[in-house]
Amino acid sequence: MLHRLSLRVLPQLNLLVTDQPVRKRKRWVMLAPGLVAFGIYRLLKDVLPLSDPLVLLGLSGCVSALAAIWAYRQGRGMTLQESFREDGFQKWAWVVGWIGIVYGMQLSLLVLAILQVFVGYDFLLHPEGPAMMAMIIPCTSVTRDAFEIGLVQNLARGGTVVPTFPNGEALREWIPQQWPQVMKWGGVAILGSSISSWFIFAGGLISWQPILQSIVVPAVVASISLWAFFAGETLYKQGASHQKLRTWWSYLWFWLWPSLTFSLTYFLVLIGMASYVFRIEAISQVGFVTMAITTGMVMTMYSLYLGWRKSYEEQLVTIPENIQRCPFVMGMLQQSKASEPVPSLLPHGDLVK
Repeated sequence: MLHRLSLRVLPQLNLLVTDQPVRKRKRWVMLAPGLVAFGIYRLLKDVLPLSDPLVLLGLSGCVSALAAIWAYRQGRGMTLQESFREDGFQKWAWVVGWIGIVYGMQLSLLVLAILQVFVGYDFLLHPEGPAMMAMIIPCTSVTRDAFEIGLVQNLARGGTVVPTFPNGEALREWIPQQWPQVMKWGGVAILGSSISSWFIFAGGLISWQPILQSIVVPAVVASISLWAFFAGETLYKQGASHQKLRTWWSYLWFWLWPSLTFSLTYFLVLIGMASYVFRIEAISQVGFVTMAITTGMVMTMYSLYLGWRKSYEEQLVTIPENIQRCPFVMGMLQQSKASEPVPSLLPHGDLVK
């Protein structure tokens, strides 16, 4: 889900995809695939064994892949043939395979896990309701993200400055460069997440473990991620003297979203995988600790990278001060968009405002 974090945390990407006309168009684009997914579910529920989690996940991935193709084309603003010729096979494979199939299946597991952990509505006991939601919600979310990615690609091809395309290439280049810091913060994540999970399980209340683990572990991981994000900013700036003053509200907001939100998302996806892919009826202490460590390492690495990348982007494009302090507040983004246009790049490479 790095693409989702990038689209909402990195200021330039957020400015591009949250412009008011874009948001209005996106709402219309998201409407159709959700209805289509509902229709497909109604047509196939008596034909396919959708009470089998693997069959449901497979169908959800296929429907989400079709939604990703359609939505990316809408954002790209050109025919599929033209887009494939300009963007290439690799980018299309990423959109269809990762954003469509893999991301769609992850979101299906998330829906099933939320219903199981927080509502007590187990898909294996009551398949129809959760199955329908596990089809519609992922399809709609995939449509939104694929449309935004297509829009970003279209703007980048048109000359708008897009320092970071949200496909993970910049992350893969960054990891070898910052390997000592990645190892350091990875150790912090492993220690903090594993200890928190172990203490919760050691406290007993076996039947309450899924919900307790889902509350405490993401909260601890979110705190480490917040710390890692600001450490990532310092990495690029080469010193704390460049750090800006922040309000407690900005710290709290970033802790709630995206740190806590995405930590909870990853942890629940892993619970869903354990419950519905591997069919584990009662997750053991080792299982919960493993999920906690995985969540902690992924979120901490992403947060460290995004903090570094945000500082890097600030050197390339002029970003309003209020967005630099709080890139995740949508209202501030809209005000900044109205007062300062997004920079664009002329064919010969000069930056204009």
